[in-house]
Amino acid sequence: METPVSLKQAALGAEPLAAVTLQWRLRGDALALWRALQALHMPGAVIGLGAGLVAAVGASVPGLRPFERLQRGRFAMPATPLDVFALVPAHDPGQAFDHADALVRALDPYAELVEALPLFRYRRGHDLTGYLDGIENPQGDAAWQTALARDGSSFVLVQRWLHLRDRFAALPAPARDDVFGRRAADDEEIAEAPESAHVKRTAQEDFEPPAFLLRRSMPWGDARRHGLQFISFAAALAPIQRQLERMMGLEDGLQDALLAHSQAETGAYYWCPPWDGQRLVLPAVSASVEPATPLPAAATCTVRVCTNGPLEMTGALMIAGTPATRARLCRCGHSANKPYCDDSHLRSGFCAAGDLPPIDEPQAEPLPGRTRVQPIADGPLALWGPVQIVGDGGRPITCCVGPTLCRCGHSANKPFCDGSHATAGFRAPA
Repeated sequence: METPVSLKQAALGAEPLAAVTLQWRLRGDALALWRALQALHMPGAVIGLGAGLVAAVGASVPGLRPFERLQRGRFAMPATPLDVFALVPAHDPGQAFDHADALVRALDPYAELVEALPLFRYRRGHDLTGYLDGIENPQGDAAWQTALARDGSSFVLVQRWLHLRDRFAALPAPARDDVFGRRAADDEEIAEAPESAHVKRTAQEDFEPPAFLLRRSMPWGDARRHGLQFISFAAALAPIQRQLERMMGLEDGLQDALLAHSQAETGAYYWCPPWDGQRLVLPAVSASVEPATPLPAAATCTVRVCTNGPLEMTGALMIAGTPATRARLCRCGHSANKPYCDDSHLRSGFCAAGDLPPIDEPQAEPLPGRTRVQPIADGPLALWGPVQIVGDGGRPITCCVGPTLCRCGHSANKPFCDGSHATAGFRAPA
């Protein structure tokens, strides 16, 4: 077949020294996000669309479907489907940050950023376990025949794997080699390796038909948590799915030995549209899909600071991407339903003043739209827009734009964040 390399997203061919992967959830109007993607000019990034977004606008992408959870015995691959994916390759981490930041700002009115994961090249393209990654990648024209459909589009699997590296490192070197089926010393495959070895379970040519993939995986993390962001492109989802099912032992009961040393934490499929040289080439949307009702102009959001209790918010709110007009948000740090209050402050003995002295600041003017309230992972509540903060009895404390409010319970400047969440070891999802 003639390979449509000229129609592919240009960044799909990059083998960078640094990168960032971004994943978004639709914020409100699917058509508005779709149009923003059509207008996007970001040739330095690979953009993928999730099945949920495609269905929401009534478009058709044959072969696209959500990733489904895989499980057998004690091992599982979770499904975490989202609406938009981007791979942003770069020469260095600073350039990756700048390009990712521009993309986030372009899509922020339409989609909530759920994950931003910085990636890096390790040694000569090694995984953090010390084994060379991507040895089986097809090269040249074969790579594009593997990764691209006839129109230049591609499908991609994105999985964040957490390495249990201490456990793996505790194995003797020959046992580590047997897990991968390849010697770390010279990158050579071991013919007599166990059948559970990773290279044997995922040998692309052993499938019928062969299940070739183009990998663009890269390591992520720091000294505490680290692993591999598995990124794999193919002209269809079937080869990817068959490899995953064989790793899990769903075909024959034999599971990949690597599963005992690395755990999948996420999993999503996306479709990467063709590129016409300027813009993404997106399929037509259904004429029957109605735009979402525009968000109303809103009065200033009010935050009531409850004595020894939560933050009570009223107004036109968007809390972690969900519209609301009223909410009780945890500020003691103990709720099992963060960011929302579940009355854990009553059981934990949380003590914090509710009536505070006024802060003399210029009054903020109301803005159209909803006030965004976004929990920061392991950190505070970040607000966008004007906010009226009042004490428990209703007396004004301040009216400001974009306050950052404590939700760990440790700030010495409540209700505002003073960074104490970091030293307190506060843990909470975004």
